[in-house]
Amino acid sequence: MFTNMGLLDYLKKRELKRLGEDRYILCLDGGGMRGVIPATLLGHIETLLRNLGDDRPLYSHFDLIAGTSTGGLIALALTAPKREGSLLSLQQSSLQTPEESVRSRGKRRLANPIDPGPDIKRIIDIYLKYGRVIFPKSQSFFQLNMINQLFTQKYDDLSFNQLLNDIFSDTSIGEALTPTMVVTYDYSNDRPYILSSYATPSVLVRIAARATAAAPTYFSPTSIMDETSGQQISLIDGGVVANNPVLYAYREAKKLYPEAKRFHVLSLSTASIPNKLDPEKASSGVISWLDPAKGTPIHRIYASSQMQTSSEIAAVIGDLNYVRIHGGLDRKVKMDETDPLILSQMIDTAHKIFADNETKIKEFCLPFTERPHHPPRFRYSTTRGDT
Repeated sequence: MFTNMGLLDYLKKRELKRLGEDRYILCLDGGGMRGVIPATLLGHIETLLRNLGDDRPLYSHFDLIAGTSTGGLIALALTAPKREGSLLSLQQSSLQTPEESVRSRGKRRLANPIDPGPDIKRIIDIYLKYGRVIFPKSQSFFQLNMINQLFTQKYDDLSFNQLLNDIFSDTSIGEALTPTMVVTYDYSNDRPYILSSYATPSVLVRIAARATAAAPTYFSPTSIMDETSGQQISLIDGGVVANNPVLYAYREAKKLYPEAKRFHVLSLSTASIPNKLDPEKASSGVISWLDPAKGTPIHRIYASSQMQTSSEIAAVIGDLNYVRIHGGLDRKVKMDETDPLILSQMIDTAHKIFADNETKIKEFCLPFTERPHHPPRFRYSTTRGDT
């Protein structure tokens, strides 16, 4: 009897060790209001997992969730602990229709209840209902507004800050339900700067969200105290360095899980149109490259080139299984687009992207149904110079 118990214990430990050799990462791109696309994709993925018989919260399947800019906002929302009164909170029973509830009977459920995480439908709703809080329409004449943007940020951030407070309150990033990181850029010291649940746990989530989304020309920078140096630093949108955060996420995961042999990344884009510029128009001077009326062409070039470079490098890393979910838009969509019709069209695009990639996403998610849920074990050692 004791021999059998010892054998079972050995087999269990061996299986857990084997499972620990594979680590799963979710990466979410930047893109302003186009964030409604990956948010919608996450809803599809959650439904897919339920149909596979796994009712666990989506966040619990990932060993690291990373995002930049709007992707950072989604990452932080996805891993925020349940808090009464938050805009992310709904009665969890509303997550399932009666038909879904019947189908889910007998499927795999948690032996011990854990934080259910946010209702992903609420994340989508924040884009639909509060987009104009983040990007309020200017009351000034169009030409005057364009001139003003040449000298100051486009938006006052008072309403944006209040919205982030309504979502996250005084929750710290260290309370994240699974390891979470967002990319920002410390322009006062000219370096990428990672805010994370494991390396900067005392930073408030709303501050991390505001920093990763501080897009130049749209919002003012965010100041925080760097705990290592004790100095005040200024952070801007991580999209200036990594609109697709896959390489930074891979680096962080290597530090978190040094025993892992394989890293599996599900990377969700915010979709795009081919970024082609007329050579004659593109060579018409500084103002043409920076013109807000044209969507700031230089910014679009930087963002597009970064994403392509990140994807090309990630695809050839030996221990990285990189699954990129990307799709095209029928038209150019501005980062601060809040027209309900266009948002609805982007959601339709997300449905199509999921349908086109369903087999690939399902193959990525199938191993989740075999993994036991347990708090991710990790150790992290770095100096601020690595961030």
